[in-house]
Amino acid sequence: MRTMLACMIGGIVLGVVSLLLGGVLSGDSGRLVNSGAVWAVGAFAAGAVVRRGPGRVALAGVVVLVGAVAGYYGGLVVFEHRHVGADVLAGPVGWSVVGLAAGPVFATAGAWWRDERRGHRVVGVCTLGAVFLAEAAYLAVKGRPAGEAWIVAAIGLAVPLVLSRGGRERLMAMVALVPATALGVVGYLTLASVLDVAFTR
Repeated sequence: MRTMLACMIGGIVLGVVSLLLGGVLSGDSGRLVNSGAVWAVGAFAAGAVVRRGPGRVALAGVVVLVGAVAGYYGGLVVFEHRHVGADVLAGPVGWSVVGLAAGPVFATAGAWWRDERRGHRVVGVCTLGAVFLAEAAYLAVKGRPAGEAWIVAAIGLAVPLVLSRGGRERLMAMVALVPATALGVVGYLTLASVLDVAFTR
């Protein structure tokens, strides 16, 4: 119970900090404030901490991401005095649903990163790296400033290099990034299409 409470608090803090940094960071680095991949790091970290029990790991990831949504949109009300009404609930509801789906994936990746089995560790780090590379590709497709895409892509490439154990594992993770990123791009494009429909209805 205390672990899940810590995950919820951590998620809320993540959401609030993301909102507040929006007024501080500028230029291409501002992309990191409004990045789904950065929020995925929160779920990854939760899984790495919880580590044991697939159900608990998955729940920890969901709690972090749903907490982040609550923190972000709650921050809009507290700090920017946004009005809360039925017409503005599409955002928090839609992103909470995304958190329900993405939380278990990235929390599991975090737990696998802590595993003693090399195959699991490789899958864990390339899953996290791939979400950054997929987001970079999505930004490029959408015509966002090149600097934004390069920053996010650099983080994605750095993840397996920093988090892997040893040269052989780093090489395996870098190779695995290719199909993982391709899968991530499909996921980003699908998610964007679904959210476009949901938010414009």
